[in-house]
Parts: sequence; structure tokens; C-alpha cells
Amino acid sequence: MEPHPPHNPSATWSIDTQVKSDKLRLLVQQSYLGLFVSLAVSLLLCWALWDYTDTTILLVWFGVMFLSTLTRAYLYLVHFRPQRNTQETLQHARPYVAALIVSTLIWGVGALFIMPKDSLLGQAFTMFILIGMAGGVLATYSAHRSTAITGMLSILLPVTLWLYFQPSKLHLGMAIGATIFIVVTLRGAKILSDAMHRNFHLGYELQHAYEEANTLSKMDALTGINNRRSFFECGEQISSYCERNNLPLSAIVMDVDHFKRINDTHGHHFGDITLSQIGRILEAEFRKSDVLGRLGGEEFAILLPDTTLNQAQELAEKLRQTIAATPITIKDKQLSITISIGVASGHYDIETLLPHADAAMYQAKSGGRNRTVIASAT
Repeated sequence: MEPHPPHNPSATWSIDTQVKSDKLRLLVQQSYLGLFVSLAVSLLLCWALWDYTDTTILLVWFGVMFLSTLTRAYLYLVHFRPQRNTQETLQHARPYVAALIVSTLIWGVGALFIMPKDSLLGQAFTMFILIGMAGGVLATYSAHRSTAITGMLSILLPVTLWLYFQPSKLHLGMAIGATIFIVVTLRGAKILSDAMHRNFHLGYELQHAYEEANTLSKMDALTGINNRRSFFECGEQISSYCERNNLPLSAIVMDVDHFKRINDTHGHHFGDITLSQIGRILEAEFRKSDVLGRLGGEEFAILLPDTTLNQAQELAEKLRQTIAATPITIKDKQLSITISIGVASGHYDIETLLPHADAAMYQAKSGGRNRTVIASAT
């Protein structure tokens, strides 16, 4: 129930990792429709070249393309159709990205085999299709720049290089045109990918900033546990849960003995260190399900779900002994501190339960301090 600490740069999944995962997830989502577009365009190309190229070569090429499409569809349906977390996305994206690149290589290298060598019209039409596919790859794979660039080059480079070695000016013109297209789109791919990366990164930075601000609004900055408002918000949830499930609920209220004297004698900095150390001890001594809070000044409270009065008394006494045995040290100064504790149970309404524990705590103070007192049954 305690608020989580602010975002730590050493957390397992950093913003950069989350951005990488989201970009891969977007790449997969965008490329799924491309499965069917690629297959349809390959069928169109085979139909257009049917009278210009050996039909066996066309059928073999289309068969390889069909198998590639099935592989990509399988990888998508098995690994990405279900919702995946960041780690799973990164793990399963590699084979899918590899399948994308293989598909573009089938286009680029395969075009060298299916493009008619004696028909300039057939070559121009093939190049027209390849340019369109390369543009589609750039737009579809833009979420992942390295994949977009590799895919585009895989489609265009083989035929472009082949065109440079042909004797006619028309071939040279097509090669130069394709080269210009490649250079321009490489620049465009970088601009588009950088803009998308910045947007993803900014989105996560804003999200983390909001989460940190939300956490800090609930946390006592000095002790690292719940502040008063957050303590009562969490306390209401815990008390309702215990009441619904007929579980015991106990409360501990504690106050640092002679805290004003500590501040006056040793300085407020020493007092702050005292409160900070108590916060660390509380977090170490109690369960995650317990609600810890600093109510104000040197007063703290703990709500203990599914804990009887006797169990709460034992925990309170252990806490008192631990704090008494843990001196505060700063530079050459060392000071042992004590606390007075009140324990109460028997109510689900924390507005009733806490005052009973608070009254018991004041009895502990009036009885000599450094002791635990159980609230009278009411």
C-alpha cells in the first residue's frame, strides 16, 4: 500500500527499451496488411510478365513469395496477435523482422530472374513495381528505421546495379533514377523515424513524469512512506477489505520521545535524520500489505490488516526495541532515541480506531515514555 519510489534510471525496462518495444510492435501491426498487398502485387507482376518470362521461373518465384507470406502470417498470429509485454515483444520481434527482410530479398533478388532480358517494356514495368514496393516498405516499416532502410535497399539495389551494367541510355537513366530515389528516401526515412522516435520518447517521459508527480504527492518526502492524506486513502481501502472479509484490523500510533529537545539540542538536521531513519526501520519491519504513514511532525501510524490485538502488540513492542537499539549517528554525534506506542483494535472505522490508538500512545507518554500501551476495550 506504500507509494512506489520515483522512477529509477536503473529500472529493468528504461524508457528507451519501452520505446524500442513500442516501435517494434507498431512495425508488426503496420506490416500485417502488407502481407496481402505484397502477395497481390507479386501476382499482378507474374500476370503482366507471363508472355515475356519463362513461366516456370515465374511460378517458382511466386511459390517462394507465397511461402514467405505464410511464414510471416504464422509468426504474426502466434507471437503478436495476443497482447505481449515489453520483454516478449523484444524476444519475438527478431524472427518476424528477419522474415520481413527475407521477403524484401525475394522481391529484389527474384526480380533479377523474372525480369525479361529482351523486353525494355517488361524491365520498365518491373522497375515500376519495385519502386512502388520500396516506397510501400518505407512507409509501412517506418516505425523501425533499420528495417525500413534494409528492406528498401534489398528490393532496389540488385536490379539497380544490374541496370548500371546494361549498354543502353534508357537502362542508365532508370538506374540513375532509382539511385536518386534511394538517396532521397534514405534521407526521408531518417527524418520520419527520428520524429516518430521523439514522439514515442516524449510520450513515455510525460507518463513517467506524471507517475513520479503522483507518487510524490502521496509520499512523505522526508521518510519515504505515505503522507497523511495518502495514509488515510489507503487506510480506507484496507479497513473496507478487512470488514468485507471479516478479518481483524489493528492500528499502531507512535511518537518520538522528546523530539523537540532533539531539535533544540542537536539541530533540525539531526531531527530530520531521526525521522528518516524511523521511516526506513518501519519499511523494514512491516509487511507490504501494512499501511505506513507519517501523520505529522514526529507522529507515525501503522494499519495492520488481518492482525489481532495481541499480534499488533508484539509487533509494536518489537518495533520499540528495534528503534531503541538503533542509535542515530551524524559526524561525531550519536544519540539513542525512544518512542511511545499506542495499539488499538476492534473497529473497522479508522476515524474511530486511530483515536483509540492515539489515546493509548499518550498514556504511554504520561506513564514514562519508551513503552507500549494497549487501548482500553470500548
